[in-house]
Amino acid sequence: MPVPKLLIDGYNVLFQSQLVGRGRGRQWLPAARDRLMQMLTSRLTPAELSTTQVVFDAPRVGQAPPAVTQPSGLSICYAVDHHEADDLLEKIMREHPTPKQLTVVSSDQRIRRCARAQRATSIDSQTFLDHLERRPASPAPATNPSQTVLSLVDPTQGDLATDESLLSAGEVDYWLQQFQPNRRPTEPQ
Repeated sequence: MPVPKLLIDGYNVLFQSQLVGRGRGRQWLPAARDRLMQMLTSRLTPAELSTTQVVFDAPRVGQAPPAVTQPSGLSICYAVDHHEADDLLEKIMREHPTPKQLTVVSSDQRIRRCARAQRATSIDSQTFLDHLERRPASPAPATNPSQTVLSLVDPTQGDLATDESLLSAGEVDYWLQQFQPNRRPTEPQ
């Protein structure tokens, strides 16, 4: 996997979302993980997916699923050789060659402190989920291959950017077309 630009604390995001559902049966957690992966795959661009890594705790019982890179490019791994996912997330941040280019998604204060200490950008899980929900379900490919979810971040501030930066280039184009004089509104793509 290429060096991640977006590092996601999988269970932290999952349990703050509406994707978990009710905990029934043996497969409820794997099904919830799959729903999270489907949401990420449908809301992130191909360029974003290819530089996104989701980290989960390893199962306590039984065999851990292997680390995989999905056909979409999304990388999923489990903290098999670590006590918990937080340990692996910290290791990834500390070993990252360019942590200033890394965005870490977690509401866990330990992970957020480590991200700040490494000069990575930290976004809480709910803010990330809110941003994803505002995106179109099938994003157009990014015009700039380096364009990632990092558009949430103002690099000069090291914090969340203002709301106007939360629109993708396609969304900006759409709204400009809607409000230009003498133009007929078009349907969103």
